Amino acid sequence: MATIGTFKPTATGFEGTIATLMTSKKVRFVANEKKKTENSPDYFVKSGRCDLGVAWNDVTEPQDDAEPLEYISVKLDGPEMTKPINAALFHREDGADLVWSRPKS
Repeated sequence: MATIGTFKPTATGFEGTIATLMTSKKVRFVANEKKKTENSPDYFVKSGRCDLGVAWNDVTEPQDDAEPLEYISVKLDGPEMTKPINAALFHREDGADLVWSRPKS
């Protein structure tokens, strides 16, 4: 997995930067305060006034002796992308890292 962003918690979600070879954008995860259903996103992913994607709180499946790990499942999409990107925001002591890996063919 490759880290494509670093974030800090805010009162309403997270703020940080997504940086890849092709772009570097200031991004915020804004909590969805008006969820209509249980499946509605927990966060909206935004850059300026642009919507970049949505995200949901999630937990990893327990494996062997490892405890389940809480993370945020992220789906990024936009007109410049050929298809949506799935990523994950993992919490760490001083913030969170957005990681991405290419799906296996």
